[in-house]
Amino acid sequence: MRTSRRGAAGLMVIAALALGAWGQGENGGKFVAADVAAAGNVAYPMNAAQGGLVSLLVKLDENGAAQDWHVVQDVPPLTAPALEGVKKWTFHAATMNGKNVAAYLPVQVVFNPYNPGGTAVSGGGPKVPAAVPSNLGNWMPPQVRMASYAFYPPNTEAQGTVVLSVTVDKSGHTGRIKIVHGVAGLNDAAIEAVKQWGFQPAMRDGQTGTGRMCIAFVFQRNLS
Repeated sequence: MRTSRRGAAGLMVIAALALGAWGQGENGGKFVAADVAAAGNVAYPMNAAQGGLVSLLVKLDENGAAQDWHVVQDVPPLTAPALEGVKKWTFHAATMNGKNVAAYLPVQVVFNPYNPGGTAVSGGGPKVPAAVPSNLGNWMPPQVRMASYAFYPPNTEAQGTVVLSVTVDKSGHTGRIKIVHGVAGLNDAAIEAVKQWGFQPAMRDGQTGTGRMCIAFVFQRNLS
């Protein structure tokens, strides 16, 4: 297994490689996107002066085993702990007509600045990751078009990582939001933040459809 960092050109190669799996559905086959099975905490680096969004594309084989982690948006020094944490997670494979297939799953790791409830984050929301090129046909995963940080709930001492499995419908709206790894006192803040995000829906054979991505919020209280 290896970790690679690629820009838009690299993502074009990634998407092209995925066409073999998605091509099985060209005649109307039912595709079910990959998902996160189990997840844990991601460490918030002590030397991080501010938050940010690290965007990853995880390559999964037909058994749901992670084969590669492609960095779509690199935010030093946050990328290394994001990768280290996600590499410990497990995944469910995608299926086509009930049969497991290789696929890619977008994973967004948000390092949430300490901002007690009602306090705006200085500098606004996290930078939105670059888009996967949309001219490759057949299949494109859902993409983030607008992102925001979560408000740290007042009167709580909680910290840790809330990992959400987020379904994006064919209109680009959030559908089902499932907590894969929760933190008491922080789950609602993460869910409410994701409901404010904007998405481009998944595309298959030129048509919009339902897709899925994982969004993780890494919370840490101000320890100073």
